[in-house]
Amino acid sequence: MVGKEFRDALRSGKSVYGTLITSTSPRMFDLTLSLGLDYVFFCNEHISYNPDTLGWMCRAYKAAGINPVVRILEPNPFLATQALDAGAGAILVPYVEKMEDVYDLVGAVKYRPLKGEKLKRILYGEEKPSAELEAYLKNQNKNYTLLLNIESPTGVNNMEQFFSVQSVDGPGVDGIVIGPHDLSASYEMPEKYRSKEFLGLSCEIIKKARACGVAAGGHNGSRGSLDIQMEWAKSGANIIMYSSDMFLFADKLQDEMNCIREVKGEKVNTERAGDNV
Repeated sequence: MVGKEFRDALRSGKSVYGTLITSTSPRMFDLTLSLGLDYVFFCNEHISYNPDTLGWMCRAYKAAGINPVVRILEPNPFLATQALDAGAGAILVPYVEKMEDVYDLVGAVKYRPLKGEKLKRILYGEEKPSAELEAYLKNQNKNYTLLLNIESPTGVNNMEQFFSVQSVDGPGVDGIVIGPHDLSASYEMPEKYRSKEFLGLSCEIIKKARACGVAAGGHNGSRGSLDIQMEWAKSGANIIMYSSDMFLFADKLQDEMNCIREVKGEKVNTERAGDNV
């Protein structure tokens, strides 16, 4: 499910399934193809991929029918276009709070190759593109998707305004993704992901976006987090961005090693430490 098919699936409310891939091993590519995923997530905010390797990974997964979603470092339109040039099919932007940033990002993802003052005039409705230019922009950018990370009270409060930004080919913003680590900290309940307060907050964000007809989900970048993803799914999430190769490896290996330890009558390991992504 790549390009326009992926974007249109989000707009129609269909569910899409993927995970964060941190490994650059060619064997990981072969294994991932067998999992029936709709997309793979590459986090260029927290993970240091070699730029050439990231480009090859994006293009390889795309050729195999799996959409590459790349999170850029910050709300920067030039980083967005750079990731698209590398082969990304969708851009995920961290910690979005300002309407100006959303306009810039919609411009970068949905109006390429326009830039500068002309792009601003079109984005802000001060100028209408000619029929020829509009048709060109629609065709040029039909395969690109824009997703925003909602990770702060300001982002939550402004979310519906973000959805009002349009492109020449429908909504400018195709979906939102909760970042639970930053969101929990910005609401002063750091990493209390299973608290009634945080689950209520995160599920309400998803419900609010879905009520507006916008795709929504969350990336729980921590170990042992299936229960949190399930709560989001019950709340209507249709962007299922579950865990990562790294965390799933750790969880599975720990669980199965503990089975062996129990057989041998030894103490099991219950430590679940790990980085948040």
